[in-house]
Amino acid sequence: MVYNKEDRAELLHSFAHTLEELCAILSQLTKAENAKAETASAGEHGKMDSFLKEEQALLLRLRGLEQQRSRMAADLGWKDFTFRQILESAEEGERAALLPLFSQMENQLKELADAEESSSRIISVRLREFEHILGANRSVLPETNGPSHFHDRYV
Repeated sequence: MVYNKEDRAELLHSFAHTLEELCAILSQLTKAENAKAETASAGEHGKMDSFLKEEQALLLRLRGLEQQRSRMAADLGWKDFTFRQILESAEEGERAALLPLFSQMENQLKELADAEESSSRIISVRLREFEHILGANRSVLPETNGPSHFHDRYV
């Protein structure tokens, strides 16, 4: 779609605002992942549900913003472009406006990936501890009608 200069500037402004919102959501997701890791590390498993619900809401918002970003990028002539490709094809003024946002988003994504890795590692350790505890308790529990398959069904 071809836009006049003012319309393109407005669309670019909206596109940039959507990128800012995406960065904010990524930051919130990173905080949620870090909080989840701290909670799992401290053994406060009862608090985990609230973090998971918050994370689900943030992920839904992230998907919506990403769809919005994708539509705007297509309208700007950048359909399916990577950030690098957008910067290569953008005009000088557009490039100057977008580069800091892309850099911020890249940093936010790296922080989120690090937080998710840390959180997953801690949760995996906790799960192995539970499996060990459940395995140790199986030998203490009286067996009725064969071995319990509780662990197999629910964990």
